[in-house]
Amino acid sequence: MKKDPKVIIIGLDAATWTLIRPWMAEGGMPNLAKLMNAGVSGTLQSVLPPITPPAWTSFMTGKNPGKHGVFHFIETAPDRYAMNYANGGSRRSPTVWRILNAAGLSVGTMNVPFTYPPEALDGFQISGLDTPSANSSFVHPPALKRELVDYLGKINHDVRFLGFMSTDHRRAQVLAEMEKIDQQWAAVALYLLEHHPQDVMMFVFMSIDTVQHYFWQYMDRSHFLYDPKAEPRFGNAVRQVYERLDAVTGRIIEKLPNDTTVLVVSDHGGGPVVDRTLFLNRYLHQLGLLQYHKKGSGGRQGRSGLRKLKLKILRGAYSFLRNSLSSRQKSRLAEIFPTLRKKAELAYTSFVDIDWGSTKAFCSEVLASPPNVWINLKGIKPAGIVEPAEYSALTDFIIEKLRELKDPRTGKPIIARVYRRDELFHGPFSNEAADLIVDWWSEDSLFSTAPSLAKDRDKPAVIISEHRPSEDSVWGGTHRRDGILVASGPALKRGAEIENAQLIDLAPTLLHLFGVAVPKDMDGRVLADAFRPEFLAAHPVKAGAASGISESDRSTGYTEEESAKVEERLQALGYLE
Repeated sequence: MKKDPKVIIIGLDAATWTLIRPWMAEGGMPNLAKLMNAGVSGTLQSVLPPITPPAWTSFMTGKNPGKHGVFHFIETAPDRYAMNYANGGSRRSPTVWRILNAAGLSVGTMNVPFTYPPEALDGFQISGLDTPSANSSFVHPPALKRELVDYLGKINHDVRFLGFMSTDHRRAQVLAEMEKIDQQWAAVALYLLEHHPQDVMMFVFMSIDTVQHYFWQYMDRSHFLYDPKAEPRFGNAVRQVYERLDAVTGRIIEKLPNDTTVLVVSDHGGGPVVDRTLFLNRYLHQLGLLQYHKKGSGGRQGRSGLRKLKLKILRGAYSFLRNSLSSRQKSRLAEIFPTLRKKAELAYTSFVDIDWGSTKAFCSEVLASPPNVWINLKGIKPAGIVEPAEYSALTDFIIEKLRELKDPRTGKPIIARVYRRDELFHGPFSNEAADLIVDWWSEDSLFSTAPSLAKDRDKPAVIISEHRPSEDSVWGGTHRRDGILVASGPALKRGAEIENAQLIDLAPTLLHLFGVAVPKDMDGRVLADAFRPEFLAAHPVKAGAASGISESDRSTGYTEEESAKVEERLQALGYLE
């Protein structure tokens, strides 16, 4: 007898109410509107900072990043300043999928970010964004991958040409590729519903996030990158993706029994970027907290003009290769020259120019976000010079100085909030986070970041970008904290709006829906306001034993070849500068 799914979760990465509600008012997004009328809806607060890896991982664990250990696309190496690419193996807390399996419920997930390598679930798992390539072992059980390839062809995670949009023709190609990827995942989801139904199933679609990053400026006439000539062709690009995934949502719901509970969620929201750019390491240098190697000094510190020439060539070559080679070519280079990529990365981001023995604070500016500040603490960092007794006063000083950064046009501060890590994270892995996290996602604290090069050390720390269309692949949109939640099912209220829901609440809420005890170390709460009173009366919330940690040590991560593939994807998506 065929199993009917009890819960279906549809993830629309980066979907935001600021776009959806006006379109609904015009009659758009009909399937999501129907689901809202039949159930509950509201804003879903992401984790901070609101970025994909910690957000979806917190969704899957019900915990803040300090308890699961995933803070970004990269993670710090304990014995050096270089950073490694993180993946699902970096997660060190059991997922809600495992807890549901232990309760006798089968689970199948598709394309959820940061699930590579896939878990050996009772059901299936198809890894998402952190999958290195189509040739990787990203499906459990392996036989399912062979079955899907036989039915659908090769499964791709990458949108081709994304980092090469210098012409309208190429932009149109990218939008066509995004549609192709969406239809691929829609076909996979429908096939899995028909042939591999599980008690709980989740399907994630990533293209809203991508299209908002690269096409927001074409629909927003107040945007500093707005191009009136391109609006007729690309002004509806973002809405077309939303409407397409609304239609996919409708196709999935059509396949379900009437008593299936359906949730539509996003891991964070979206909004436009602004014209302010902060060079954080440059500012730290100007404050006397970050030092570059002195010109002309002896030994490793200064070296010769030949060294400078080599670094210049290396930086130039790295920039050229990152923007020119395909993922396959980069992977091949990484395989042949396993140390070249790391040297080039360091040169490109100017880490090689930093005099660690004289530096108190720094930022890893290879990241598009977040602009975090790390303290070069003695006993923690390899060449740390900051004494533990200095730590509090130093972080106070940096926070004060960051708040003094002004928009040169208005004289108003550009940074509204700076968080110490213990304000955002708690748990056994919180000390792996940056020491200070700068708010870049709030409407009163918006700015972009870019790498600081040693040769530009005396230039202003804040610059205002020119107001004109860009010919390159640049972000016109970025993240905001608030995502979306829509849910409908027999146990849920109808036509109700819920408030103060958080992404970390969904794991305990899912467990409660099945009568499973909620582990006491989950930070999220059951969204009681979403349930019918009679359901809550008959099914009181049960607290269970702590789920604890699944691994105290990180996985070995990626090979050099896999890192090159992941790097190519992250750079194309704009998450690496």
